[in-house]
Amino acid sequence: MKNLLLIDGNSMLFRAYYATLYGRMMKTSNGIPTNAVYGFITMINKALDMVKPDAVFVAWDAGKPTFRHETYTEYKGTRKQLDQELIVQFPIAREYLDSYGITRYECEGIEADDIIGSLAKKYPDVNIHILSSDRDLLQLIDPTTDVYLMKKGITEMEVMNEEKLMETMGIKPCQIIDLKALMGDSADNIPGVKGIGEKTALKLLNEYETVDNVYEHIDEIKGKLKEKLVTDKEKAFLSKYLATIKTDADIPFTIDEIAMPQPGDTLHDFYVKYEMNSFAKATMNTDKVEKHSTREVVHIISKDLLCDDSVVYADVDNEAYYDAQLYGFAIGNETKNEYITLSDALQDEAFLQYIKEDNHMAVYDAKNFYHTCHKNNIPCGNIAFDIMIAAFLVDGTISDYDKLQEKYNFDRSIRKEDVYGKRGKPKLVDEQQQQNYALMQVDDLSDLIKPLKDELNKMEMMDLFMNIEMPLTRVLYAMEKEGVYTSLQTLDEIAAATAKKIDDLSRQIYEMAGMEFNINSPKQLAVILYDELGLKAGKKRSTAADVLEKLIHVHPIIPLLLEHRKYQKIYSTYAVGLSKHIQSDGKIHTIFNQIQTQTGRLSSSEPNLQNISVRDEEGKEIRKAFVASPNHVLLSADYSQIELRMLAHMANEEQMIDAFNHGIDIHTKTAMQIFDVDHDAVTSNMRRSAKTVNFGIVYGQSDFGLSEQLGISRKEAHSFIEKYFASYPAIKTFMDATIAYCEENGYVKTIFNRRRYIPEISDKNYMMREFGKRAAMNAPIQGSAADLIKMAMISIYDTMQKRGVKSRMILQIHDELIFDVCEDEIELMKELVEDGMQNIMKLKVPLIAEASIGKNWYEAK
Repeated sequence: MKNLLLIDGNSMLFRAYYATLYGRMMKTSNGIPTNAVYGFITMINKALDMVKPDAVFVAWDAGKPTFRHETYTEYKGTRKQLDQELIVQFPIAREYLDSYGITRYECEGIEADDIIGSLAKKYPDVNIHILSSDRDLLQLIDPTTDVYLMKKGITEMEVMNEEKLMETMGIKPCQIIDLKALMGDSADNIPGVKGIGEKTALKLLNEYETVDNVYEHIDEIKGKLKEKLVTDKEKAFLSKYLATIKTDADIPFTIDEIAMPQPGDTLHDFYVKYEMNSFAKATMNTDKVEKHSTREVVHIISKDLLCDDSVVYADVDNEAYYDAQLYGFAIGNETKNEYITLSDALQDEAFLQYIKEDNHMAVYDAKNFYHTCHKNNIPCGNIAFDIMIAAFLVDGTISDYDKLQEKYNFDRSIRKEDVYGKRGKPKLVDEQQQQNYALMQVDDLSDLIKPLKDELNKMEMMDLFMNIEMPLTRVLYAMEKEGVYTSLQTLDEIAAATAKKIDDLSRQIYEMAGMEFNINSPKQLAVILYDELGLKAGKKRSTAADVLEKLIHVHPIIPLLLEHRKYQKIYSTYAVGLSKHIQSDGKIHTIFNQIQTQTGRLSSSEPNLQNISVRDEEGKEIRKAFVASPNHVLLSADYSQIELRMLAHMANEEQMIDAFNHGIDIHTKTAMQIFDVDHDAVTSNMRRSAKTVNFGIVYGQSDFGLSEQLGISRKEAHSFIEKYFASYPAIKTFMDATIAYCEENGYVKTIFNRRRYIPEISDKNYMMREFGKRAAMNAPIQGSAADLIKMAMISIYDTMQKRGVKSRMILQIHDELIFDVCEDEIELMKELVEDGMQNIMKLKVPLIAEASIGKNWYEAK
């Protein structure tokens, strides 16, 4: 007999949402909640694995009214309004089913239960398996039908058949209806007989079997129970009608039409889109095209491989960036691949000369290749082609080597962890396996050169790649190698002072709470706030910062908690956290990442130096720990309002261009427009609000977001935005045109043709589309500004090399560049840096960058 799996869509999605609600809410990087969908998929996958169905079908409720509402208007009338986070996941769950190819169906006038019941009874000669968390469906159990009933969370389910139902409840499937008739169902607002619970109802059914028999023998029942039954007889039979699943609806599908599908690329794409990485890995295509290239371990690299576009793979272990051990090199092209050990490579003069020459070879991660060569005293020329960066430009989702392997279906018969162990837990290396792994990687990488070049040319990004991203790899390598001196003593002093503040705040918080508790525990803090202190709690009893900020005037404990969090972050993330990254040379060597942000901005890691707060004085204090080297000063230069200047240029907004060209403060200018006042009447608060509006527009902020940020009504925020666009009409035209271009093409571009694909722009989900619009408005501006500062970095670095200065570029923090400057080069470097930043490109508005100096970053800023 065939197996048919019938799934109760609404029940399962509800179950998944509430089972995963408490804890960290799963969201995509653009803020779309996915916890319910993730749980929904997990439960369906488990059922598919257990049942191994020949056919599968998902039924959904179509909404009110149904025939039950027509009979009893109060049916399901006590249901609470759904959380918005759940509502937005219904279309995503349906999208999942469509991407898998699983049939889904809903029908007005009936519920999902009725669809399932009718389909189950349509095929008496098929093994029916029903997946649900709704016990109502137990009434459908028969010799060929069972129910996979969710028992706990999203992983435990119990198979209920006739025998199991009798064992656990002592009744037959058909008696489930009678049970509901007597005890009712608060979830569905089925009344039942008032005062009769499950225990009494089961006792009556054990004696009389059905509700009808109960009332036929009503005179045998005594006392209060009889009184209750007589009083609510009409409700009992109404409840039985409401609880009875319809089994004769016309469901327009044959079992062949709902056959179990074979998932394809669309399912994998769905998982990638919603960042469900574990599912994505499990569904990626592993078919491998047979290759005919050779792989060989040699003592001298063949001369015919020492040519343009050969890929060189540095065979390093799994340790951290600066601790990796080099074992050798693999080099290859589309037909031939060779491996040479480090000891042999150091004797191969032709190969060493090839690495030393400029613009020949291709690698994966040029910056890391420079570091590897430097660490092993191997001179390395400028690398011609970085596969990592090229692949990222072509597809912004390829942000690491694993994703590259997935996208291009690399051979994974050997994994790097199998060869070297995990980072921090090395294993004894098998030389043959290690060499095979390196040859396998270079063999796969060499196939990507031509298609990536073709794509870069097709997408008009070859100039961006060759003239910005590739030269930048050398600049970033030099910055990482140089590092920045960091005062451990200063960090320790900040840690001690911060720890004292944390202790003082903790004492005050305990006093107000009336007890000691773990302030850093969201669960314990929720008990204090919402139970002990009686503050009004939302549905989730959240203690997130944005929730607490709204309660700041409700109770004096809230400001203390927010202060405590601020100092806790300063203590753990910065004062203590940064100390761990100071290396033996007294410096922090952060890593700059070129493939982490789709706007083109650089990011920083190990440690992240781009998230050091500048919003308050305490956060800024951390900058005092970053100091100049002996006989040097730090020079800091940042662009003034670069994104607004870029916006004025790209939108060709004459009012804004005129303001910038005449040195008028743009925030004051905007305040004059949105508050309709003269220049002299602009207050500091007006200017502050106008600044928020200016930058909010750049980030595509809605009236809701602006109202939240300024603490004003949505109506006022909407009025500000309308006045802004009325004052700067070309910006509105530019934004609308950018969104329209994105809707038509699926991507937006920077001035330098960097693309950002935004599939969310045409998504069925409203929240996803709104995110897509915001991203479309922001990416060309932020991306163009990011490309601009990269060009400035390259230009300044090249000038410094030509001048032979002793000063060094050491940090880039968004729109700010920081240099370790020799004291006798201060004036030279100020002029060199300001000129390099201000004249790298001609815009319709002036680029302004002013350099300042100090013994530490705090003073220089």
